[in-house]
Amino acid sequence: MNTANTLRNAIAALQTATGVRVEQAATREVMEGAPGDAAPDAWLDIIAPQTLPVRFAAEVKAVDRFHVLGPLHARARHRREPTLLVAPFITAEAARQCRSLGLNFIDAAGNAYLNVPGCFVYVTGNPRTERARPVGRFKSLTPAGLRIAFALLTRPGLAAAPYREIATTAGVALGSVGDVLSDLQARGHLALTEPRRLLAPAALQEEWTTHFPIRLRPQLHGRRFAAPARDWWRGLDLQPLHAAWGGEVAAHHLTGYLEPEQMTLYAAAPEALILKHRLRPDPEGTVEILSAFWPLADDDDAGSATVPPLLVYADLMASTDPRNIDTAQRVRAQYLDTGRDAQDIA
Repeated sequence: MNTANTLRNAIAALQTATGVRVEQAATREVMEGAPGDAAPDAWLDIIAPQTLPVRFAAEVKAVDRFHVLGPLHARARHRREPTLLVAPFITAEAARQCRSLGLNFIDAAGNAYLNVPGCFVYVTGNPRTERARPVGRFKSLTPAGLRIAFALLTRPGLAAAPYREIATTAGVALGSVGDVLSDLQARGHLALTEPRRLLAPAALQEEWTTHFPIRLRPQLHGRRFAAPARDWWRGLDLQPLHAAWGGEVAAHHLTGYLEPEQMTLYAAAPEALILKHRLRPDPEGTVEILSAFWPLADDDDAGSATVPPLLVYADLMASTDPRNIDTAQRVRAQYLDTGRDAQDIA
């Protein structure tokens, strides 16, 4: 995705569809007035008739499904200026989710949601334009690529291992490893020189967190169940069942901060878990069981009964629940972000 083209096309579409004028502010005009803000891709002034301009911190993102909105919503809550999502295309489903979150957006098809003093715009249902259609897919963002990236991010030193070891650890075909590593190298995530090593893992963590709910999670055969009791999860020994907690329960174990309402489990043999604990199928149930996509039996942290922190973080960020978003930042600070102290978010 070309950020400049997406920004230009979305601005033009908004002005054509609504008459609302948009001007891009120079970065130097706003840097001193926004200390500590997460740097946006652009600053935009929205100018509606009979009202003062409103400055937005614009973030240019491709949005395939609403799951990717969680990380953006979390950043928006810490800015003084309202955040504006600028995308090639926003589906009607994603538009509804943006509105429920209070997240302003515009796209290149003319869909938009703007809700600030003196200006309200809500346009949805415009079809994707030809120029906004995706033109390809990075190998590392396929389901197999995300499995490999997960293995590299959660197993220190694995990047330097032989291809066969990477394939076994990630649970993918040997032939897919080379293409994925080449893609990671081409996009600056993996060092070109031997021994192979990850460069700036935090960027790859965020990319993985964004794409996991869209590309890989739907393939994990998730099913929902009703629990036998509200607190049935407390003290549960999952290791003999080759299962581990994800989501809210894992966050509770890792941080002691969140009281779980939804229970997420990753299991190598889900049926044994279901039978042993008498879980009853229920589409509205509070228990979700997914297939583990990494070798649980060999996991160094199997005794902790939680999935790796990166997966806990991704589960929480995908929910868009403010409780979970806050807890996700704690998980990130304590377990993923070595450059920050956990107390920074307390």
